[in-house]
Amino acid sequence: MKIRLTLISLLLVYGCVGVEKKSSPDWKTIEVGDYLLDFPEDFTLEPEQGEDSYIGKITGDSIEFFFDFGYYSSTLGETLEEYLKDGSWQMHLSFRFMKPDITYGPNNFPKVDILEIRPATLQDSTVGGGCDYVAKCKHEQTEFEYPVYIPREIKEINYEIDTVDNLYRKIVWSKDSQKEITGIYVRELYQPDTVMNSHQALSMATSNLTAKQQEISLKIFRTVRHKEKGM
Repeated sequence: MKIRLTLISLLLVYGCVGVEKKSSPDWKTIEVGDYLLDFPEDFTLEPEQGEDSYIGKITGDSIEFFFDFGYYSSTLGETLEEYLKDGSWQMHLSFRFMKPDITYGPNNFPKVDILEIRPATLQDSTVGGGCDYVAKCKHEQTEFEYPVYIPREIKEINYEIDTVDNLYRKIVWSKDSQKEITGIYVRELYQPDTVMNSHQALSMATSNLTAKQQEISLKIFRTVRHKEKGM
């Protein structure tokens, strides 16, 4: 499906932001899998061994960061842009064109092209009351508009995505620090001629934080770098 988004999400930051330095001389570096992060001096690593990944936690200042380093580490949910581009809402587009006397499969499922996605306006209540976006779609010669509703869990999370030193880094944090999660997902960028998921990724998350603890957590996450480049 071809998509052209007409909005750059305010929740996403793409680009080379760079790696933050240690916030204080008394911070220390902790190694987790292939990555290094800087923590305040009182944080300690408590490693465990999972079935197919390296797991454990890093604790300090009443914060527990749980981590998973492996091939199947959690990406910490969809961003707004990812949901608009590939979200589950698209599965429903073809249903309106399915006929009761036909058995559908991968080769004959009604094809719907997404031409454009735009933010909803007050006038769009005629399309879908309270929808967040409106998708302009086309099936054969028929064009129509479809309401898109963003899930609550996406609306309540801020996202910061960038590429630094050949790394894909996604940092997420709840708008209410005491709800949902604050975490990071990081992996090497996929290279040409490499198999997707051939690189292990690191996910690390915590929850139920004070505003100050969330601020410290974000500072920690922004120090992440690859071990080989950090040594």
